Amino acid sequence: MKRFVISANAVPRDGGLGLNFAHMLEGLRGEFEVEVFCAGPAEGFRTHIIPPPTHINRFFALPLVRRFRGIHANLVERHFDTLVARQLPTCDLFQGLTGQCERSLAAAHNRGARSLLDVVTVHNDEGDLRVARECAAFGTTLRPNRSQGSRRKREYAAAHKIRVMSHHARRTFLEHGFRPERVITIHPPVEVEQFPVSRFGADRFRVTFIGRLEIGKGFHHAIEAFRAAQLPNAELVLWGGSGSREVARYLRDNVANDPSIQVRPVPIRTAGLDEVFGKSHVVVHPSVADGFGYVVAEAMAAGVPVIASDTTGGSDWIEDGTNGFVVPCGDLQKLRERLIWCHRNRNLLPDMGRAARATAAAHSVLHFRSEYLPVLHALAHPS
Repeated sequence: MKRFVISANAVPRDGGLGLNFAHMLEGLRGEFEVEVFCAGPAEGFRTHIIPPPTHINRFFALPLVRRFRGIHANLVERHFDTLVARQLPTCDLFQGLTGQCERSLAAAHNRGARSLLDVVTVHNDEGDLRVARECAAFGTTLRPNRSQGSRRKREYAAAHKIRVMSHHARRTFLEHGFRPERVITIHPPVEVEQFPVSRFGADRFRVTFIGRLEIGKGFHHAIEAFRAAQLPNAELVLWGGSGSREVARYLRDNVANDPSIQVRPVPIRTAGLDEVFGKSHVVVHPSVADGFGYVVAEAMAAGVPVIASDTTGGSDWIEDGTNGFVVPCGDLQKLRERLIWCHRNRNLLPDMGRAARATAAAHSVLHFRSEYLPVLHALAHPS
């Protein structure tokens, strides 16, 4: 049996990275001799838990430096990568998470391993460009993590194969000159049985946004389109916290005195999936650059139609007008029109939701394995 090492600075099922990592582990179960490097227990696998860099975390908790989140993240990722590279055993296959495995990739290659780089975003330069444009329109400046971006691009160049989460993400790599055979789309799975089905029974029409309130996530597009739509007896609920002074200022100036818009900085699983999805009529995901966007898959699993931008990978699953809608990135007029349509045609939303749930159900863990494992076997046995 081939020896496989998989590495990610994540706790299985904790956050988006942890959920992606857990899905990878489920995909591997019983197929290889697997060894895991991560930040928390991985049940059923031989696991090396890499402890967090306490000294770095303590330093960046200080008031004067806590705002430098990009530098902090960069140092934490380098710390994780360094420790994995030092402990890496001889293996046939190595998989690392983008931004966290430059040294680990080199160590694996030195031991004769073939490699797969797991990229959960779009191409780094594409993401930076789109977010920079959006920040400029918002009235602030993006300060890209150049060290992290350079490391990611060195990883892109070093890995034998690159896995992305959507056709949209793959296109961003092809547009940057990557050979088509090097970049492989494997959509994430979703476990529909974990999600309650939306009831569409609430008297008040609810539009839901889920995600960090960051400029790149387009949360402000959701707010502006909702306000422009002037929907009677409707509310917009944003499940997420503010991550910057600019965003906090925007919320204070544009949301604080509007009772139809609520900001709930609570994790959706803490609030309860029935509260988040069960009471939603439509979920909006206007992100400017997402490799996939788990919220799209989860909303569809709950039988809720999604309005997503065409620059988020989750739009791969949306058949416009059948199980949701895809709108051009940043097109507030089109987003407004779709919100108005959903409000006026509430009687059609349950059917759209059932179609959305059926789409999500087709992307099971079993389906994920059927796409993931052939890639690994082909990598282990190059022609």
